[in-house]
Amino acid sequence: MKPVAIICLGAALAAGSTFNPAAAADALVLAGAEGARNAGYAYLGYLAPLPGSALGKGWVHREWLDALQYSYDASEQITARSPGFSGAIGYQGGDASAAWAGYLGLRFADTGLSPDDPGNVNRGFRTRVQTQFEYRVPRAVAGAEFDGLAQWEFGSRSWYARMRLNGWKFGPELVVKGSPDYSAVQIGVTTRIYDNRAGDALTLKGGVTRQSGDSTGPYLGLEWVRGF
Repeated sequence: MKPVAIICLGAALAAGSTFNPAAAADALVLAGAEGARNAGYAYLGYLAPLPGSALGKGWVHREWLDALQYSYDASEQITARSPGFSGAIGYQGGDASAAWAGYLGLRFADTGLSPDDPGNVNRGFRTRVQTQFEYRVPRAVAGAEFDGLAQWEFGSRSWYARMRLNGWKFGPELVVKGSPDYSAVQIGVTTRIYDNRAGDALTLKGGVTRQSGDSTGPYLGLEWVRGF
């Protein structure tokens, strides 16, 4: 089986790190979409502190709705559609030199395949445990901010890691991802096209992606964060 898409992106948490982009925000709503050849992904999430904590300092909870579509070649071309919901508890900490966050949660997803493929480990309704770690350094390279994220999903044994440099007009983005069935590398740039310093931000991203056994193709995405 050779999926052409980002199967582990079904975890969705990797779509954007959830550090508070504005210290004044008490909670965040996050939304976005990404498209590539034979693949698409969209999400809507909510992040808020637990009682006695604040974003960036203490315990938080996160809820996430997403939808993933991808195609791959088995004995024939197969299309998969996978809506899902994730819930996680996390802890955010750090100081002026760096910030970090860790999360542990569950994802519920129902993957439909057309035509059916009994060999797909994500087939049908699944409940999986997910972990995620985020690390951010405000002034890492020439005044730019380093933003790193790593994720692992038990059961499917899928993984996702992303590194970005934010703060320049166009910042580089590197994504590596995979599972026992595939691996892929994604290289691109991001640019902040709107940021009002009150917790609202809109980021455009794009580049090229290559999966083992497949040709290189473009990807394009949009990420939105609303603080309140």
